[in-house]
Amino acid sequence: MSDRTIQVGGNANGAVLNTGDYNQIVAAPKITMPEPQAVDIQQALSELTTALGELSTSQPRKLHNALEEAKEEVEQAQPDKAEVAESLARAAKIAKEAESFASHSEKLVERFTPVLGWLGPHATRVAEALGMAI
Repeated sequence: MSDRTIQVGGNANGAVLNTGDYNQIVAAPKITMPEPQAVDIQQALSELTTALGELSTSQPRKLHNALEEAKEEVEQAQPDKAEVAESLARAAKIAKEAESFASHSEKLVERFTPVLGWLGPHATRVAEALGMAI
């Protein structure tokens, strides 16, 4: 067995330090969101729905219902972004439980980013459910 100690001689903020064999590391990505007015929310939500549909979740009906609620709210003349965020946070929690979430995480972050930008201050709830930093 070899020495598995880690020594940091300075600042290690934001670093992922790991020792051992067969470990999986999931680091919360820091994303930069677009301005809300720059997002076509219906297209962004459609692309997100497609990406989430590729996951094999144990609760596909709940995931579908949460996404459908978000879609219905977005289609309103004056969508309530807090309600959309609540629905998407539920969808994110369900998606995160999927076995294949880690292997799809890069694509999902890419699909969630414009939606989070559109949500503005309401995006925090969804980002927390995903384990993302905004």
